[in-house]
Amino acid sequence: MENVELTNMVMVMDKVSNKVLVQNRIKGSWTGIAFPGGHVEKGESIVDSAIREVKEETGLAISHLEICGVKDWYSPEDNKRYLVFLFRTDSYKGDLIEYGEEGDVFWYDINKLHLLDLAHGFDKMVKVMLENKLNEYFITENQQKSGWNHIIK
Repeated sequence: MENVELTNMVMVMDKVSNKVLVQNRIKGSWTGIAFPGGHVEKGESIVDSAIREVKEETGLAISHLEICGVKDWYSPEDNKRYLVFLFRTDSYKGDLIEYGEEGDVFWYDINKLHLLDLAHGFDKMVKVMLENKLNEYFITENQQKSGWNHIIK
């Protein structure tokens, strides 16, 4: 059995302006532009963790989450599989906290995300979140070459 770390990420959409809520992540090893999200706490449901993380990082209360995929990979360094449950919603209320502990948060045109300094692999996560026929972004070690394979299914 593998050790597993459960996390989440949420694409909060404003359908009127065609913008999504992004965060310029500054903490940890995965930095750059991404959606809000974080870890599932012990005993916490996955959906509740996503709602809590978005509230903590953005100030917004979200609801009506739709699961739209998963990102996963195995890290040999810490002998752990990481699972990121990907959600989207257009249901939110509250006042946006623009400057948070995890990084600045702001609305941005979804069609121009590629112009920003995205966190590594975030573009593939967005693809899974937007395309209903996709379910998974899987990263696996490339045995033939030094490096990683990025697979979207």
